[in-house]
Amino acid sequence: MNIDEIETFITLVQEKNFTKTAEKRSLSQPTVSVQIKNLENQFQTQFIRRTTRQIFLTEDGHFFYKEALKIQNIYRTIHESLYARHHEASGLLKIGASFTIGEYLLPQMIASLKGLYPNLTFAITIANTDTIMQKVQHFDVDFGLVEGTIKAKNIEQTPFKHDQLVIICSTHDVENYQTVHDLQNQRWVIREEGSGTRESFEALIETFQLTIHSSITISSTQGIKEGVKNGLGLALISESAIQEELRNGSLQVLNHLHMNTARQFSFIHRQGVPVTKNTNLFLKHALPSK
Repeated sequence: MNIDEIETFITLVQEKNFTKTAEKRSLSQPTVSVQIKNLENQFQTQFIRRTTRQIFLTEDGHFFYKEALKIQNIYRTIHESLYARHHEASGLLKIGASFTIGEYLLPQMIASLKGLYPNLTFAITIANTDTIMQKVQHFDVDFGLVEGTIKAKNIEQTPFKHDQLVIICSTHDVENYQTVHDLQNQRWVIREEGSGTRESFEALIETFQLTIHSSITISSTQGIKEGVKNGLGLALISESAIQEELRNGSLQVLNHLHMNTARQFSFIHRQGVPVTKNTNLFLKHALPSK
């Protein structure tokens, strides 16, 4: 007796027809007959009586059908349990993320994945893009989520989301910036060297030929926002990082100057190194599409 014969017997009882059973089980009709006969021979009894038009269960057939359903259920439970043992996600996933992603996007991604795979644990490193790239190179993290362009040859970079960078100012200063010319000789609050946002800021300054009066470097997105709120200057920042401030009106975006710039958020990992099962789950269930 094997599970295929039991499945065929159960299907035959339910369909009450050899031809339909053969179709449903993707078998030939003679094979269905052989499998039923094998069961009857093994238990030395008759389960099925058939006429030219119908089949009937014997008393032993009714008994065996009830027990066969139990066997089928036990088999499926074992199969599902063994599959789960080999495929269920567990263990530690080490993620490196640049500040904007790590502070404003990654918590929601992790919550989404944790809801599906509660046995996963996470270790998160938040730093600028250059630092995260180095951690990927040195295998300190399983993968990185960064902004900007990675130039290292041993790193594979895959964009996963568009990001919009905007110029922000404090609410009481917004009237001072009516044209692009008004941005000349202004104070700026900027990110440190190695940051993807710093790279974009330098490109913006060069594109519009802006002269900087002075700058304050803060290696934190939250610190930059607080600096701008307190009148320390202008800043270029991801729109993803200021949603709460836009809702409560504590920061203003200079959209009317049409100086916003786009960039990509990217998934990075060490070239030539196979992606782990847990990383693949993150890519499938947590990472937003572009």
